[in-house]
Amino acid sequence: MSKGAYTKAGRLSDVIALIQVLALDQATHRSQAGITMELQEVPESADSWMALAQEHREFFRIDTEAEHGLSLVARHVLPREQGRRPPLSPDFTGTLVQTAITLHDRQVNAADWWKSLVPLWAALIGGVFGTASTLITIWFKGCPK
Repeated sequence: MSKGAYTKAGRLSDVIALIQVLALDQATHRSQAGITMELQEVPESADSWMALAQEHREFFRIDTEAEHGLSLVARHVLPREQGRRPPLSPDFTGTLVQTAITLHDRQVNAADWWKSLVPLWAALIGGVFGTASTLITIWFKGCPK
């Protein structure tokens, strides 16, 4: 996973859409064109579905040499049934989606760490100005008796 990959606009919805297609479709491996046709759109947060998957190796497996080189890691490791890997259960697919949401939330919170410093800086600046004001008053008017 690229550092901060989930902080890109539209990234979470793109990842969730790709997880669903690769988890629930009969075909284990898909092509860029097949995913685009299935979802009827290109990803909002990347140049292509393959590029999106490349940034999220925690979920997706990419074989750039194969025509149908995109698959879901969790599904790809399932044992074959009658020569094919079965779709994932809706419960397991939901777990993958929830994992993506959790990773997204963690990255967004980590990217916003500086926002917690704003009140501290405001208090510090207020304290500096208050102290400076008091010192200037004492300097010009003298110490009160």
